[in-house]
Amino acid sequence: MIRCSRSCLYNSMRIVNLILNLFGVAMIIYSLWLLKKWMQGVFYLPYSSSTIPTPWFIYTCLGIGIVVCLSTIYGHMVANCISNYILAIYIVSICSLLLIQGGVIVTIFYRIDWESQITKYIDEHHRSFKNFVLFHLIMCRLIAILVLVAQVNAVVLAAVLWFVGEPGIHSRISGPPDFTQSFLVDYNAPALDEPKRPEEILKLYMEGILSRSFYQSRRSRS
Repeated sequence: MIRCSRSCLYNSMRIVNLILNLFGVAMIIYSLWLLKKWMQGVFYLPYSSSTIPTPWFIYTCLGIGIVVCLSTIYGHMVANCISNYILAIYIVSICSLLLIQGGVIVTIFYRIDWESQITKYIDEHHRSFKNFVLFHLIMCRLIAILVLVAQVNAVVLAAVLWFVGEPGIHSRISGPPDFTQSFLVDYNAPALDEPKRPEEILKLYMEGILSRSFYQSRRSRS
């Protein structure tokens, strides 16, 4: 039962890491596309590119995608390992990374008033670009939060897997009995442990024939 539950946890951890890896790749592609659109829109603004604020929300989304891809590769490697020591290192390192990631998300997406900055530098003549940037600002915020929640779930699975323990301990305690040998045979007998030579087998065979003929002759006389 413990071995089955541990196997299910391993498979669940692999599936979660695979889904997170796909999300990370999608975040990288989305961030690069959004950065290209930002540069194209800024090119037509009346202000110079040096006065326009740097789109840190796009770079943050790109950085989170790269971190997610690297962390999921690490998690997939850990999922193929059976050592609780490596699991503990993985849990501590990913928790530290999630704390840093959460701090960056709060600082970039909630401490900075992006709407006022975008409204300040993008006038009414470029309203479509302004709406485009504000919409994708909200999308970057939601994607970063959802990926953070998924990463927390992966860490929880790893913690449960670490709590279950290594499979070798339980397999030694509750191993299945061996039914390949019969209980009717005494395996402690030396005759079964040591193979006999052909001379001894022939001698035993002849003794059996003589003893059988002797008993038959005594029965016929009686």
